[in-house]
Amino acid sequence: MFITDDDYSVLVRREIKDILLEDYSETKIRAAEQMAIHQVKNYLSGKYDVGKIFSKTGDERNSHIVMITLDCALYHLYTPFPRKMPEIRAQRYQDAIDWLKLAAKGDNTADLPPITDDNGNNLVGIKISSKYTPENNRW
Repeated sequence: MFITDDDYSVLVRREIKDILLEDYSETKIRAAEQMAIHQVKNYLSGKYDVGKIFSKTGDERNSHIVMITLDCALYHLYTPFPRKMPEIRAQRYQDAIDWLKLAAKGDNTADLPPITDDNGNNLVGIKISSKYTPENNRW
C-alpha cells in the first residue's frame, strides 16, 4: 500500500483520527485512500510516471505526494460529516488541489519521475488549451 497507518500520525493526532473513524471500517478507509490516489494520478498522469510514483513504499516515496494524498483522503473521510470538518482540513485539501493543477500545467516544479519511452527518453505530453472560452460560429 502506498499509504500506511503511520502516515496519518504526521497530519492528524491519533485521538482525532479515532473520533473520525469510529463509524468507519477498514474498507471505508482504504476506499478513501484509493479515491485520493486516483485523484492525484488523474492530475499527474499527463506529465509524470504515476506507476513509478505510487509503486514505491516506505522512505522511497515522495513525501510531498504522500502529504497531498493524505490530505485528499482525509477530506474524503470527512465529506459525510461536513459540520465536523475543521477549516484547516478544507484549506489543506484546496491547497493540494491547487498544487496538483499547477503541476499538471507545468507551472511548478515537482521532484517526480517524468514519463519515458522504452529507451528512457522523456515524453512530454502535448496539451492544447486556451484561456478563452470556445465559440461556436456556425454560419
